[in-house]
Amino acid sequence: MKRVDVKQLIVCALALLAANANVGGVYPLVPAVFMVGFMMGVNRSLLLLASFAGLIIFVPIVSMIKYSLAILAAVLIVKAIEWYYQRCSGAVAAIVAGASTLAVGQFCAMMHLKDSPNLAISMLEALFVAGFVHLLVRFGYLFLQWEPLKRASPQITVGGTKRLEYYAESFEQLSKTFGQMNRYKEDFTAEELSRMQSEVTGRICVSCGQCAICWEQENPPMYQVMYRFLQKLQTGYLTENSARELEEHCPYSAELINHIMQIFEKARLNMSWYNRLQENREVIAQQLNAMAYIMEDCAKENVDISRQEGKFLANVKYYCREQGVQIGQIKMMENANGKKILLLSCKTKTGRCIPVREMAKQFSAIGQERFVTRPDNPVLLGSEEVLLTFVEDNRYSVYQGLARMVKEGEQISGDSFSFLHLQDGRFVMSLSDGMGSGAVASKESEMVIDLLEKFLVAGFLPDASIRMMNSAMVTHGENNLFSTVDVADMDLDSGTCQLYKVGAAPTFVKHGGHVAQVTCENPPIGLFSKMEIQTAQVTLKHGDFIVMVSDGVLEHLYVDQPEETMKEILNLIETTNAKQMARQILEYILLYTGGTVRDDMTVLVAGIWEKDR
Repeated sequence: MKRVDVKQLIVCALALLAANANVGGVYPLVPAVFMVGFMMGVNRSLLLLASFAGLIIFVPIVSMIKYSLAILAAVLIVKAIEWYYQRCSGAVAAIVAGASTLAVGQFCAMMHLKDSPNLAISMLEALFVAGFVHLLVRFGYLFLQWEPLKRASPQITVGGTKRLEYYAESFEQLSKTFGQMNRYKEDFTAEELSRMQSEVTGRICVSCGQCAICWEQENPPMYQVMYRFLQKLQTGYLTENSARELEEHCPYSAELINHIMQIFEKARLNMSWYNRLQENREVIAQQLNAMAYIMEDCAKENVDISRQEGKFLANVKYYCREQGVQIGQIKMMENANGKKILLLSCKTKTGRCIPVREMAKQFSAIGQERFVTRPDNPVLLGSEEVLLTFVEDNRYSVYQGLARMVKEGEQISGDSFSFLHLQDGRFVMSLSDGMGSGAVASKESEMVIDLLEKFLVAGFLPDASIRMMNSAMVTHGENNLFSTVDVADMDLDSGTCQLYKVGAAPTFVKHGGHVAQVTCENPPIGLFSKMEIQTAQVTLKHGDFIVMVSDGVLEHLYVDQPEETMKEILNLIETTNAKQMARQILEYILLYTGGTVRDDMTVLVAGIWEKDR
């Protein structure tokens, strides 16, 4: 038995009181209110009882029989339609209610029962009943389902969000600790030079017969001479003068200088290992900081806004009921970016399937936002209950194009690329050029793009992703891996595009007849643990294009200003097709190179277009 709440009791009370409304000897509100409540989803047993009670209390015996038969006939027909078609719409129920009222009325007239209405009155009554049901069944259903003032039930939390926040805070603090430990050494301190000097004298001078003469005086000149020699070694200047000065004061200067050089080289090697350790600490600090960021991002929970969206959810429920979809649970969530997410646990009745994409279109028509189905949703909704997720659509759509050529004499391109649509409404286009060409360069650039995609899908921002990749490549070992990184991160709601460039060729932004250029002068990733990521932000509008190229496209144009030539090429191209634009760019480049391909060439194009609402 269905749960009975105050709203259902109100509808049942109206069904009871409807029998008190006498219009020209007929009671059209009795079947009309009953059918509205019946299709609204009110407890049908209670509704039927209330309607019959009203007929018994307020209606004469003949009319009571008439409307009781009309109600029972309408119930049987609607139930039969629901059984056969797995659903019954409000419009069909309205026709059934009007037709059953007319048929029973005419049957009573044929039987010459007392106070039976004539045909004209019966037809007007039937039209009134059908129109009443058709107009009010939807609003009645929304009244029953909309619960804007319902108190939200208290949520029981287990502190998962708080724990993630604490973990993130701990990782941030640990990252700062590692960062504070980093003290790179470029020169030896005076104390360290003194220790080297003491070590030399302990090995050589202590066994020399002139030790007392050189070192036991009040201000021994040998101390200053040796200290100056060590300072010269440290600064990298020529030590001939200091060596001659040592020869003047020490008869064993050759052996002394040899030991000084050995001790100094050992100290310099220790300094190199020390700096390497500091470099590894810095890499670990960067990784800890990135982990702290992703934990903070995971701690941002979606907000339940079902109460604020009660009217919309009631309309969704009505549409689903009209289509024969049974809803288990329904919620409207809002993520950290302010985008709405509709969660719907539902199934259809046996033997019927509904396209999920069609459901998204209907939900978009119901509300003010445009919803699209998530890629992981099933294509069709069937009899098995599933959880469907519909997300608010982006304002812009993006179309990408690619054109590439492999260096002459090579089989594999050293350039790798990626077009990635993220679930938070972002589109990321990335390009990596491995050092050199062929299989080795391809392996390097593929590793960079693969890692970048994994980090982005996991939720890292491009800046953190690039730093994580750099730390992985720096600590890779004896193999030196160097690759350029070029990333365009587009927000398909606001149109803002963040460009991240590390050792990459210029990126071009085409706004109609104007072409802007974004360049960088930093080295590729994998070279230093401390790296600088050059960024730039541009705002894209309808019809704008982002053009990303590898080094081989511009380096072999054989012109004084290849960037300006590239701008001229982009201004000459008038197509609005991203794929065709990429091909035409490469064709123009080959005209300048005489058809030769001296390096791997890759052109990526992304065009942004505003969607029709």
